[in-house]
Amino acid sequence: MAGNGSGASQWELGWRRRLFVWEQDLLRDLLEVLPAIEFSDSADAWFWDLEDDGRFLVKSVYLLLGSVFNSESVFNDSQLKVFKNIVKSPTPSKVLAFSWKILRSRIPTKVNLVHHGIHVNGGMECVFCRGREETSDHLFLYCDFADLVWKAICRWLGLVIVIPPNPFLLFDCFLGAASSKNIRSGFSLIWHATVWSIWRLRNEVIFSNGVKDLEKVVNALKLLSWKWGLRQHKIPVCLFYEWCWDPGLCLRR
Repeated sequence: MAGNGSGASQWELGWRRRLFVWEQDLLRDLLEVLPAIEFSDSADAWFWDLEDDGRFLVKSVYLLLGSVFNSESVFNDSQLKVFKNIVKSPTPSKVLAFSWKILRSRIPTKVNLVHHGIHVNGGMECVFCRGREETSDHLFLYCDFADLVWKAICRWLGLVIVIPPNPFLLFDCFLGAASSKNIRSGFSLIWHATVWSIWRLRNEVIFSNGVKDLEKVVNALKLLSWKWGLRQHKIPVCLFYEWCWDPGLCLRR
């Protein structure tokens, strides 16, 4: 904070690197909404403007964000229903957040990185199938390798599903194929484990010289979903080989 010679103060912000163009736009927006600050001799104290008593409440933040980012203007009723069902899944919170970002196309795919001014070595090609841009929908649905993963998972679950055009419908198909609440919870968990495993392998290929291996990915996500289910106490206790043989049978117990 520094004076401008007229008695008023203004923000002087320093950065360790040059800002990208999209970051400069955000900075201008920030400086426009920062309130004028008046200095006094009184002792500083914390005060939360959204509550009359000045106390911070998560509820008030939630209501504020809900008014700023109104999902209803962006998504239809069926998509909003998917958002509500996703947070009910017996899945680690970081994975729920990741799946939420997939639905909003907010994960750092190559296309998203380039869109935000970040240089990507090797261009925007998908690491699994060369020649196609790595968008969120492509990576998790249209990619040849992702298609093989989903088909393997559907065979494991005994499902016959034509891969839909977006992840909302795919999640809805998984839940719609379940015949009970327990199975629906388990299928939801497996959906999360699948997208999480595809993303992890993608990063291994890029950063650790990993190799796309269908059998390895499918076996890993089976183990991951089994561990998550037991940890969250959302699936009946069963042995891992039983889960691999027929998860539906485990979930019907």
